[in-house]
Amino acid sequence: MKIDRLWVKIAVGELAVVAVIVLGVFALVRGASGADPDHRMGAPPAVTISLDKMPAAMADHYTFAAAHQQDYAQIPCYCGCDRSLAHRYLTDCFVTPTGAWDAHASGCAVCATEATQVRAQLGAGVPIADIRASIITAFGPPPTLNSTGATS
Repeated sequence: MKIDRLWVKIAVGELAVVAVIVLGVFALVRGASGADPDHRMGAPPAVTISLDKMPAAMADHYTFAAAHQQDYAQIPCYCGCDRSLAHRYLTDCFVTPTGAWDAHASGCAVCATEATQVRAQLGAGVPIADIRASIITAFGPPPTLNSTGATS
């Protein structure tokens, strides 16, 4: 009889553990906020900078990027900021969604190199689709982390 009671206690204990696990999984699923297609939830907050804190040539890149946001939004960035900062395209490296200056490009040689190429080609009247193609030819396939912007 004592052995039967021991088995009952073990079975009840195991059922209790299973019930707690099931409730925990249910709570996690129910509490999930859904997809994050822009990967903004996992991104650290943007660090902003003042243009007067950087060399004039870099500040000029920032003002040009702000004036050409639709063009820069067609250009993938290849420095890895899509993974580390959830940037989707080159404009994100210069301008935050709130319109502030993102500090990232000020210290990134890849962003500066791409911006220099884009700016020169836009100045020569090259269509943005051709500029995008030339950047992709120079740097390779666009980053694939994000499903919008630079990866389309």
